[in-house]
Amino acid sequence: MTLPGIVLACAWVACAEAGSDRNAVDWSARVADVPVLASAQEQMRHAAAQSARLRRWPAATLAAERVRVAASWIAVRVRFPLERACVAEASFRAAELLRWSGQIEAAVAELELVRALGVDSSYRWRSCLELAHIERRRRRFERALDLYLSVAGESACGSRLRDDAAIWAGKTYALLGRFDDARRWLRRVAESAFDALDRIRAYDEWIATYVIVDDIEAAAGVLAACRGALEAAALKPTSSGERVRIALRRMRCIALLEQAVARRRAGAVLHSRGDDDE
Repeated sequence: MTLPGIVLACAWVACAEAGSDRNAVDWSARVADVPVLASAQEQMRHAAAQSARLRRWPAATLAAERVRVAASWIAVRVRFPLERACVAEASFRAAELLRWSGQIEAAVAELELVRALGVDSSYRWRSCLELAHIERRRRRFERALDLYLSVAGESACGSRLRDDAAIWAGKTYALLGRFDDARRWLRRVAESAFDALDRIRAYDEWIATYVIVDDIEAAAGVLAACRGALEAAALKPTSSGERVRIALRRMRCIALLEQAVARRRAGAVLHSRGDDDE
């Protein structure tokens, strides 16, 4: 085996041993059932065609079929380990299918493999984000935060991925009760992101960090700033302008802020009645 092939094999073994899914899949048997094609590109096209068929697959057996199709993607790295860019994408696609089918540890192994490859492509950073989401759902917030920050601070990945990671870093800081850090990351995206919808997402989470601690005045101030900053984008008579208007109307923080105001008013009424009773 060539050196790159050995590196890939070692990375796979290390990642696979990192978790122990009780429903672990025997990939050697499943990959053996996948047609052997002449190149990595042809193997990728075959896997993509298999994935496309899933859109019409009956829901009752969809999870099992996703695992079978994941084997078509995994066949790329097994048979063409030197095609590192193809391997990175194929392992990422396999991980998506495995996660959707409930094979979380198998998905993690594929995502870790993409990271270990070190290929400078979007799949490397997308794998970091997916790993971070998995860790966050497991409530391993510190580990998730490290992964989010690794993407948010990476100049080699696209701005959309960086902004997405920064928003999730802010949300994770908030889950840890570190609101100043959360606001710093969320404010950065809210005020400087290229995409208006990402800015609205960031503003939404930023405002929520104030509502959580009952700082209604600060929350209302940031909401007003958000509406002012996005006004020009919202007024555009285009489909993008319509998307911005819809996103502004649907901000989660609006309901949170209204509920906080209602609670404060209710508390003030109760306090007033208490004074009257005295």
